[in-house]
Amino acid sequence: MRLPTFGVLVFAVLWSSAGFVRAESKLEEAAGFPDGLSKEIAAVVDAKGQRVSDKNGAVCSVWLVKEVPTKANFKPTLSVKYPFAPGELLGVLQVQAKSKYTDFRGQEIKAGVYTLRYGQQPEDGNHVGTSDLADFLLAIPAAVDTDPSPIGAFKALSERSAKTAGSTHPAIFSLLPSEKPVEKPTLTHNSAKEHTMLSTTIAAKGGTKVALRMVVIGKSGE
Repeated sequence: MRLPTFGVLVFAVLWSSAGFVRAESKLEEAAGFPDGLSKEIAAVVDAKGQRVSDKNGAVCSVWLVKEVPTKANFKPTLSVKYPFAPGELLGVLQVQAKSKYTDFRGQEIKAGVYTLRYGQQPEDGNHVGTSDLADFLLAIPAAVDTDPSPIGAFKALSERSAKTAGSTHPAIFSLLPSEKPVEKPTLTHNSAKEHTMLSTTIAAKGGTKVALRMVVIGKSGE
């Protein structure tokens, strides 16, 4: 790793420094786990999560793992900004029943509980224009993802995530580098992109921290 602290943008596409929190958006603590997690997954996830709500109520909640491994001597490139290994478990996502929630591609994700694992966008013609960066999170139904160990094979990771949207494509959330770590979880909003972002941090092995900024509401304009 380069520095004791990494800056990372999770679930994001483009973020403007002029972003603001939407009046109807609210962030509050989500204590305890949602039903549906295996005991093995629950054991490595922090029980203190963050819930995002709008004027109609709760939209989604996110819990991060207590600690995540990072690559030794990691140096970011033009397309890869994250010090994580593909398939690594980073957290848990709960989608509320009354929200019409989508992933970065605009695929609808039904109410339920999902694991969130790190992945990298393939360098092929099928993904041109999706994002300039290769970093993504993939959501997998918690019912089929019960072991916190990394899912190293890209095909297995992709196929499991595709079950989330009931399609042939994994349910993905784009990642970008963050400007700096935050002291406490906050929400910001990019009005041009209609992306609501959750900024927080995740503990990394070795006593370091990774800053996470997550676009919890929004999709690609592609």
